[in-house]
Amino acid sequence: MTWPAIEAIRTERLYLEPLRVAHAEAMVGVLSAPALYEFTGGCAPTVAQLRRRYQAQAVGHSGDQRQWWLNWIVAEVDSGRPVGYVQATVECVDDVIEADLAWVIQPGSQRRGFATEATRGMTDWLVTVGVERFAAYIHPTHHASASVARALGMLPSDVVEDGEIRWESNREPATNRV
Repeated sequence: MTWPAIEAIRTERLYLEPLRVAHAEAMVGVLSAPALYEFTGGCAPTVAQLRRRYQAQAVGHSGDQRQWWLNWIVAEVDSGRPVGYVQATVECVDDVIEADLAWVIQPGSQRRGFATEATRGMTDWLVTVGVERFAAYIHPTHHASASVARALGMLPSDVVEDGEIRWESNREPATNRV
C-alpha cells in the first residue's frame, strides 16, 4: 500500500513536527525522567540510542509497506520547546485502516492537556488520510493515559496484551478543532 507523506500539524498551543534524526539532541532531555518509564519499563535513552531509534522510525514504513510509521515531536507553539511525542502505527486490519496510537509528554509539561491536544490533532489528521479506527494499549493503572483515551472518545475493550488494555474507537471525518 502507498501511504501519504507525513505532514506537520498545528493545534491551538502545539506544533507537531514530523520526526527527524536531528531531534535526538533536543529529545534526550525531554525523555530523561524515570517517571516516563513507570508503566512501560525501560529507562531514559542516550543521544546515540535516540539517533538510532529515530533513524529507523523516520523511514516511515515497514520494509514490506504493510505498516505506516508516523512519529511527531510535540513542541509548544509559543516557545518552540519540545515537550514530548505522539506516534501512530497504521495498517489495514480486516479491510479497515487502523492506527495504533501512543503519546508521551515529559512530566514538567503534564496536566496541561498537551497529550490530549496533540493526540487529537494527530487523529484528526489521520482521519483526513483515511484512517477509520484507532487503538491504544494502556496499563490498567495508568489513569492519566486512560483519561487521554477517554477524552478522544476511546473505550476500553476486553482485549489485554502484555498486561495492557486495548482502548479503541472509530472516528468520523475530522472537524476543525484549532
